[in-house]
Amino acid sequence: MIQISNLSYSYDKKEVLTDISIGIRKGDFCALMGLNGSGKSTLLKVIAGLLPIRQGEIRIEGKNSANYSPTLLAQQIAYVPQQQDIVFDFSVWDTVMMGRNPYQGRWETESARDKEIVNKVLKQCHIEHLKERMLSQLSGGEMQRTLIARAMAQEAPIMLLDEPLSNLDIIHKYEIMGILTKLNRNGQTIIIILHDFPVAIQYVAKTIILKNGQLENYGNVIEVLSPENIRLAFDLPDNIQIDKSGNVSLATHHK
Repeated sequence: MIQISNLSYSYDKKEVLTDISIGIRKGDFCALMGLNGSGKSTLLKVIAGLLPIRQGEIRIEGKNSANYSPTLLAQQIAYVPQQQDIVFDFSVWDTVMMGRNPYQGRWETESARDKEIVNKVLKQCHIEHLKERMLSQLSGGEMQRTLIARAMAQEAPIMLLDEPLSNLDIIHKYEIMGILTKLNRNGQTIIIILHDFPVAIQYVAKTIILKNGQLENYGNVIEVLSPENIRLAFDLPDNIQIDKSGNVSLATHHK
């Protein structure tokens, strides 16, 4: 569904991604992992069309993504940012309705179907009671569910999420992963940036690891996130223990 070939990307002559080639199949649920600065967010933004492809190629459903118009690409890919800067303080309802923009003409108002879809995803994300609330009044968990609901309203077959679990408590983390699991079971292809090894092992099927802007590992989550691979990919010292569930702890020595 997504074929990335020889992709490189630079900011001000500093190469952030180097010769990335990878294929994501339809229906994959894939964690994108790596140390801070490894290029994870940049890779998602390039796939989503938010950053231009300067070297290499990305094909979506066999078609070069550079040949998609912004509207058609938005019908294929929904992107959830790590955080939402509130420039204009919209309501939750209006924010989620923005997900329907790729299907509306320039002067069209929302249709009955648009309203039906927005109501549906508000319920799926358990935020229907917040629909009149303004974004500035939301908690971190409520904001993340609103952004995911907006992406769900796009009805795009691919969803990309940039660290949607950051700064959330454990209840909201598992609630969001439950929502994404249901979407994936219904056929949506999902790539999510995660930092939590146990969450990745519990929920996703595949894992991509980037290191210094290069593809370090890709494959089945259990194999890629083995204790040995985690230690190598994340440069963990010998006094850190990792179990098969991905839990990391400081080694203790008993006399």
